[in-house]
Amino acid sequence: MKIGGLKLAEDKTKITHILEGFDFVGFNFRRYESRKSVIHLVKPSNNSIKSFKSKVAKICKACHGHNVDVLIDRLNPLIRGTTYYWKPSSASKIFSKMDNYIWQKVFKFIKRLHPNKSIKWLIKTYFPIYKENNRINKWILTGPKKGKHLIKMVWTPIKRHEMIKFNHTPYDKSKEEYFNNRNLSS
Repeated sequence: MKIGGLKLAEDKTKITHILEGFDFVGFNFRRYESRKSVIHLVKPSNNSIKSFKSKVAKICKACHGHNVDVLIDRLNPLIRGTTYYWKPSSASKIFSKMDNYIWQKVFKFIKRLHPNKSIKWLIKTYFPIYKENNRINKWILTGPKKGKHLIKMVWTPIKRHEMIKFNHTPYDKSKEEYFNNRNLSS
């Protein structure tokens, strides 16, 4: 197939209407229309979400027999990396759902780690009141030995891409201050 002089691989090309949406590099691009407005949303794709959940489950399974600090050390980079990748999109609800999914997996891990302990003991031991950076939360997994904690996706604010102003280029010395300020805010 040729479009505009470019040869496209048919097995990798899909032409679709924006109302149906399409997936690209882990995101779903779609247009939603109502009687009052039209909105274009970019969200993490279902395949991307499934992949993240699968990685969380694999890490939790691979950590069986290890302590909570090992689990936290392995989950935090995955959570942080995925969150930073998804944060320019409309992902705040998905962040909340993923935090809930992670919490379920973590609690299952802890129950398996201590099968003869009560739920009250597990909560008291692994979920002390967390106070840091103006956050107070009781449901943050904290390692009892080293005090490490599991980060939450919802802690990362969504930051949309800001378009560069018309006729601004980083090669124009008169616009140097604009680009320096732009880099500081990202």
